[in-house]
Amino acid sequence: MKRILVIRIDFLGDMVCTTPLLHALKRKWPAAEIHVLANKANRAVLDANPDVSAVHTYVYSKHVERNARPGLLNMIIDRLALIWRLRRLRFDLLIVPNGGMHKNSIQFARQLKIRDCRWHDVETEFDDRKPEHRTSRPMQHEALSGFRLVPELEPVDVEALKLYVYPDGGLREKWRAVLGERTKPRAGLFVSNKAEQRRWPVDQWLQLSRMLGHRAEVVIFRDPTDHVASTAWTASAARVVEPPTVADVVAAMSLLDIVVSADSAPVHLAAALNLRVVAFFEDRPEKYLRWYPLGTRHVLVRAGARVDAITAEAAAAAVDQLLEENIPVSQ
Repeated sequence: MKRILVIRIDFLGDMVCTTPLLHALKRKWPAAEIHVLANKANRAVLDANPDVSAVHTYVYSKHVERNARPGLLNMIIDRLALIWRLRRLRFDLLIVPNGGMHKNSIQFARQLKIRDCRWHDVETEFDDRKPEHRTSRPMQHEALSGFRLVPELEPVDVEALKLYVYPDGGLREKWRAVLGERTKPRAGLFVSNKAEQRRWPVDQWLQLSRMLGHRAEVVIFRDPTDHVASTAWTASAARVVEPPTVADVVAAMSLLDIVVSADSAPVHLAAALNLRVVAFFEDRPEKYLRWYPLGTRHVLVRAGARVDAITAEAAAAAVDQLLEENIPVSQ
């Protein structure tokens, strides 16, 4: 086994959940090169990861605006160059670790002509959009999906899995200067979410910020591209920050003690950084049983079909539960 290619071209949190598989592959075949085909959005999660030999950037054939070089002509040139480059590497094994059948990944994988290709099929996939899957198929954490494709790896206990992310030292010092010193536990509220059903109202976030202020230093993390106007957060006494890159987010998060977020990338980044997590989920087992934070103390809060059914009081109680566990102030 000389070279292995793992394709993960969906979301940031999904890539974080793939890092235990990358680590296990490297332990099983320490002399092998582990390559990852990522997209320009989720590849930053793999920065400085010692298990990964190289990261290649996927080129979309339809959504060309997602590519590093937008435009139809650039897409044709870059996609052909990517296929040629990957074919020349002569991979021994290709893995698409998604729990479902990720159409783009599988179609692209077939063009690489790799002898041993593994992905889930109609018999083994789990698609939470299909009622028959939710009622008849076992639900496992998404991090296990790739392991199920590689029986050569030792059996794994999901609760023993660890997610991996590596903050940049220089950026960490930059954010240490921005956030300053503290004497209370620092709680990061991640208020942005692209999925409508996972958005918590601004007034709820502001109420939670006020409720926590006496026990923790509250920092509101906002995506600079959020549709909610930045002025909406001026009513909070908490510090509001807008890290411009994924690397900045990871570095700033590494200086927190608790993360509060709806189900999205910050939940998994926090777990990788061994932070305590309060995660808001839709009250659907196919969500909270597949995507809960691994390897760290956490409290899941759910109340209805959308996270806006969760009250600020319930969120504050979950944070208080973790605060009562005598969190040491990180340095």
